[in-house]
Amino acid sequence: MPPISSEQKCCLTAWLWCWLMLLSACRGHSHWHYGTKGVQEWPQLDLNAENQCGGDFQSPIDIDTRATIYNGFLGPLQYVNYTERLRHANIVNNGHTVMVSPDRGSRAAVTARGLPGVYKFLQFHFHWGASSAEGTEHLVNGRPFAMEMHLVHINTRYGTAEEAYKHPDGLVVVGVFFEAGRRGNRALNSLVKALRHMHEEHTLKVRLSKPLALEDLLPRDAQQAYIYRGSLTTPPCSEAVIWAVLRNPAKISEAQLEAFRELEVEGGDEDHQAHHLVDNFRPPMPLHGRKVFRNFDYRERENDDYAVKTQMPV
Repeated sequence: MPPISSEQKCCLTAWLWCWLMLLSACRGHSHWHYGTKGVQEWPQLDLNAENQCGGDFQSPIDIDTRATIYNGFLGPLQYVNYTERLRHANIVNNGHTVMVSPDRGSRAAVTARGLPGVYKFLQFHFHWGASSAEGTEHLVNGRPFAMEMHLVHINTRYGTAEEAYKHPDGLVVVGVFFEAGRRGNRALNSLVKALRHMHEEHTLKVRLSKPLALEDLLPRDAQQAYIYRGSLTTPPCSEAVIWAVLRNPAKISEAQLEAFRELEVEGGDEDHQAHHLVDNFRPPMPLHGRKVFRNFDYRERENDDYAVKTQMPV
């Protein structure tokens, strides 16, 4: 048997991630769901994987910008091969989110001087609300945005997501806020078009109407981020994530948001009735003494007297 190439390994890992997410959904939403009561029950869930939803390093958080610490050693985020065009994609509505992964592998990655490795792109997914008044998992000074995208990357040191879950430096997730307005985001057009063909839960293999580059999904100054140690924001809430929440939001129109809000869940909450997939966000978790760093300098801020220059602690 010929050896498996790195691109084939990446494609297989992405496919496996999609399959596991879909399988989780097919087992029933009784495992977990959103809403105040649902989220409070997450730490008591009986999961095959280790449940860390009650841990001290949970995500998301409310980012108090005045309490953040400038870390000059971190350096700007570096996006490798983010200009690579994604033509074929797996799009999954698993009842909890919409997830997009490359169907034929990807060479995209993210790194930074202060991050403990190079992190290979795996998939991206979204969180949004029933209205644009809320929808994001992370908050900034108590303020939510209309939608948040998570670009998930795994440490090349570990190879698979399953192994990466076991290590505090296993994943880097880049969080991108979307601010609602009249003008649409052209980078989302091909994805929005595909969503209109998959209202209910299933996996859709599509050839995007227009090839999508990950770079096009990013806002301006995408190298600037708030960085902290945290977790996955869904069960099992593995505390294996270094978060890089971008400082600046991207744009999205209300019409584009409606394509997400029209997606349906087959029914898994208490009423067991089909309903729209909205408000799929976890509320902010306590910091428990964690520090939130930023890799950009406010300059005029006196708080920068407390600047540090060290690698991201894990």
